This record gives sequence, C-alpha cells and structure tokens, in this order.
Amino acid sequence: MQLDLPFRVAPTVFVRHRWARRYILRVLDDGTLRVTLPRWGSKREALAFVETSQSWIERQRAARAARPAVVHPDEPSLRKRALRELPPALLALAAAHGISVTRISVRNQRSRWGACSASGAITLNWRLILVPDFVREYVMLHELMHRRELNHSDRFWRHVRAVCPRHTAARQWLLTEGQRLFTGAAVSGEC
Repeated sequence: MQLDLPFRVAPTVFVRHRWARRYILRVLDDGTLRVTLPRWGSKREALAFVETSQSWIERQRAARAARPAVVHPDEPSLRKRALRELPPALLALAAAHGISVTRISVRNQRSRWGACSASGAITLNWRLILVPDFVREYVMLHELMHRRELNHSDRFWRHVRAVCPRHTAARQWLLTEGQRLFTGAAVSGEC
C-alpha cells in the first residue's frame, strides 16, 4: 500500500568541511537542509543542533517557498558571457591589489559564488553575471583576499573591509536575493 503524503518532506544533507569551525545550517530553495559539520564534529551533535533549530529551519523554509525562482531562459548565452567577462574583471582587480592568480575557471556551482585554492586557482560561479556590479566585485575581492589569508578569520575580514567598503550590503544581497538564482536556473553541467 502506498501512502500519499500531502507535502514533500525535504531531505537533510550532512557535509563535513575541514575549514568549518562550527555546525552550520543552510536551507536551500528547494527546502533541503544542508548541515555542515566541522572536521571534529559528530553526526549526533549535528542532529541535536538541527533538533534545537527546528523553528529557525521552518521559518527559513517558509521564506524560501514564498520567494519565486528566477528563470534564466537563455542560460547558454549567459554562461558564454560569464566566461568572456568574469576572468578579465577578476584579473583587473587582482592587478589593482597586487595579487597573483594561477588559474581562473567559471563553473556551475550549485550553492557557492566562488572559491580560492591554496595554489591560487579561483573559481567563479557563472551566475555572477546576473548580480549587481557591487555584489560581483565583492565576491571577486572576497576570493582574492583568500590569496592573503586562506580562511575566514578576523584578519581575513579586515582585508575584505579594507578593499570593499560595501561588503556588508553585498553579503546581505547574496543572502536575501542571491539564493533565488540557484533554483531558477536550468542546470546543464559545468562550464
């Protein structure tokens, strides 16, 4: 016998991250709960954290459900534009701040705007082509500052504040508006 549920139960995904210093919850636009565990963390403690955070999780899910997704009807051309425009913009910012970058790639990350490796390779999400200029610049500067400090310590954030006065507004935009850009896209592999 099959049971018809009046609603879909959103899954919970546990991800261990070596740089995480604490347990982190993120509700994705499809309702999935992403729980990040620090290297030393246990799944039992993570489940307890989820249990004590249920009211916050439900508020986040309700807020995500109330926001319409953004649809990208011409994603292939947007991705080509991103490949054309984002690397030169990043290189110009790197040169302006005296920072070297070993490689730049533009990809289709599902939840990240950018990443910087210890070797100096920077990855940018193609959706940055869709965000306001000040937000795009913040993400690029954020990744470039990881070339100076490869963590999210107070020292790292001092570097970010020094080069990006609107970093707080940009981060807020990414949290409130940016997540819609991930669910509305017709995802078709990596760039």
